Parts: sequence; structure tokens; C-alpha cells
Amino acid sequence: MSDAPEPTARSGSTPLRDRVRTESRPHAAAVVAAVGIGVALASVHWLGLIAAGALASLPAPTVRRGVGYALLAGVVLLAAFAVSLGPAAGPATGMVPAVYVTVGAGLGLPLFGSLARAVVA
Repeated sequence: MSDAPEPTARSGSTPLRDRVRTESRPHAAAVVAAVGIGVALASVHWLGLIAAGALASLPAPTVRRGVGYALLAGVVLLAAFAVSLGPAAGPATGMVPAVYVTVGAGLGLPLFGSLARAVVA
């Protein structure tokens, strides 16, 4: 038992993770950046949906809010997908089984990715 200070306790400064989770400006910037990166990743590969959920949930102060952020990221991703379809979005809604898979994956995979917030304390 030594009297040495903790490695994360610097003279008056808090770790970046705690600042992002508690202060409103860094928190908002981190969530917006995470959703933007998630949309970019999801446009390349479907695993980007999981990454979007993980990135969106990490700045959350609690696990429950992390799940909410991941669902929000899923809604944004689905909206971006609908916009990318353009005029074909109307006829695409008639493809019932494919629409179920698309919405299920668009909401379920980011939700699965939000488990990263539970792992990172």
C-alpha cells in the first residue's frame, strides 16, 4: 500500500471518458460523431450497423441510455437507407419480407452493438 496517486487522477483534470459522459458539449459532439461514423461504416458493410450501435452507446452515462442511443442510431441509419433509395422507396415498401429483415437488422444490430457500453464500465 503506497501513498502514490492513482494513475488516472491527474492534478485537477478528469479523464476524457468521464468528461464526455458528464459534460453536455463534449457529450453531444461525441454522440453526433459516433452516429456519423456509424452511418459511414454501415454504408460500406452490414457490420457497420453493430459498430454504429457500439460507437453511439459508448459516450452514454448509463447502460440504459446507451441502449437508447443505439436505437437512435438505428433509426438514423434506416432513414439514411430510405433516402438512398430515392424514388424506389415507395415500391420497396411492398416487398414485405425484405422490409421486415431490413427494419429488424436496422434496429437489432445496433442494439446488439450497444452491449459494448455494458462491457466498458
